[in-house]
Amino acid sequence: MKEQKKPKSTEIVEEQRARVVNKIIEDMERNGLRWMEPYLPTLSPHNPVSGTVYQGGNRFHLGFAGYMRGFEDNRWCIFNQIRDSGWHLKKGAKAALIEKWREFSIKEENKETGEDEVKGHYLRCVGYWNVFNAEEIEGIPAPSLPKHQSDGTSAIANDLILSSRCPVNESYAYRGSAAYAPLRDAILIAPRDTFRSDESFTRTLLHEMTHSTGHPSALNRGCDTDFGSPEYAQEELVAELGSLFLSADLGIQSADFEGDFYENHVSYLKSWMHALKDDPSYLFKAAAKADKADSFIMGRYQDVLEKHREQERELTPEKVSLKSESRAMKEASKVQVVFPIPAPAIAADER
Repeated sequence: MKEQKKPKSTEIVEEQRARVVNKIIEDMERNGLRWMEPYLPTLSPHNPVSGTVYQGGNRFHLGFAGYMRGFEDNRWCIFNQIRDSGWHLKKGAKAALIEKWREFSIKEENKETGEDEVKGHYLRCVGYWNVFNAEEIEGIPAPSLPKHQSDGTSAIANDLILSSRCPVNESYAYRGSAAYAPLRDAILIAPRDTFRSDESFTRTLLHEMTHSTGHPSALNRGCDTDFGSPEYAQEELVAELGSLFLSADLGIQSADFEGDFYENHVSYLKSWMHALKDDPSYLFKAAAKADKADSFIMGRYQDVLEKHREQERELTPEKVSLKSESRAMKEASKVQVVFPIPAPAIAADER
């Protein structure tokens, strides 16, 4: 009987990726799928009255405004909320502007069916408000601060940062946000103590590191695309799948691909699928690109681990086994040592 040819390692990886993507597609159809903010809620710009956690440009703008003005409190309220709650603005308080955007569909008539079909999406600003920081509001209660959860992924994050092909800038200027900036070729991310946990930080870091592999000097995917475009959406799929694959390779994601973090990945992926007409084939295309990014990042990460091992070998003194040393001494005592007898001196006249 002819021996079956063993599958190549690349084929095994591809089959595993396909199983994961098929599971993601299946889980996307579940009801109650939700996405959980990776940052500590009270450390992200939010409204304490409505419970709104500001997203996108509003998050960045309020985070930057708070940083520039030296605010440590990330709560922001509109004037009517302050008045209705019985609070008062301090003299000289300055407002920051927030905007509300809505997504609208671009529809075109299908000449064959005569029905309107969605061909794309666009964003439009539908309103704006002035908000004031809690530090400039008298009478507002003190915030209850949740704590960052430390776990074993902090060391992994440190080594990932060392292995990154571009700079990783942790700063409170980016509080409540994370991004890869293609023009600067740098990752901008909030400090890890502003995330819910070390794992939340690490997974977000992996998402941005996957984005960074699209740079021309790396895998050249072309990351500088317009927000909301199909190209941008697919790049987001690549980055999120890359984070999921890398989390599994690093032992952060459970082998059965379950749990809150996995659901977060699936929910995020689903949020971008509408821009690609909910076509599952886009996920498989993105998975192929994410797999290349995974190999690129893991290769550099393994190089860092190997350097650590080399340093440990250099600093660790050679261990001597007392048992083997004792045995060697015992064997040596059994050996009869014969010293050579020097020849008698010969007088000059006897030669």
